[in-house]
Amino acid sequence: METNLSNESYSYEPSRIAPGNLIQLSDRLVNVRLRLSRPEIVLVDGFMTDSECNELIGIAQHKLSPSTVVDLQSGGKILHEGRTSEGTYFHRNENTLIQQLELRISELLNFPIENGEGIQILRYKIGEEYRPHFDFFPEQEPGSATYLSQGGQRISTLILYLNEVEDGGETIFPDIHLSVIPRKGSALYFSYLNSLNQTDPLTLHGGAPVKSGEKWIATKWMRKNEYK
Repeated sequence: METNLSNESYSYEPSRIAPGNLIQLSDRLVNVRLRLSRPEIVLVDGFMTDSECNELIGIAQHKLSPSTVVDLQSGGKILHEGRTSEGTYFHRNENTLIQQLELRISELLNFPIENGEGIQILRYKIGEEYRPHFDFFPEQEPGSATYLSQGGQRISTLILYLNEVEDGGETIFPDIHLSVIPRKGSALYFSYLNSLNQTDPLTLHGGAPVKSGEKWIATKWMRKNEYK
């Protein structure tokens, strides 16, 4: 779904991510490569090592199934032509690597581990994409009720890039004309819900079609309350 909505009514608040060009986490130092304030977008390098990326792909690749979207009428999950990837999920603390990543994400975002959904792994092959969409649930739609009851509204997204993509596969924000090229080990954060329960329409985003090679990412969504 594409739109050109204005965000004039959205009230921006201080970032959860620490200031500065370098952020010290308990097990690594990450480099901030990009910061935007409207909408809030932060890109960091060095969030994952090559071996961690490879291990996560390795344990996910035999669990993949076609990706789905939320049916806004029924609340079920359906296949959709706008999302043509394969994916799988890991529950919180499912294994040692997931535990390490959950802790690192919590430290970077200054956000409780228990408010995060399970990490989702996605693979995009040549020609596959995710057309522009929002990650938050439209509260006026009946199908959103089931998801909102599991921890409230989504407030932010973190995308982890697990491999180098030969061509294509950028994360695009069409309304602000931003395109982020996947870089192995980097992480892209954007937030879209404030304390007034406003959602930011400038966070419309998508995954551009892969032109050569394939793209692997991990996605982490944070909720307003504890995710159950």
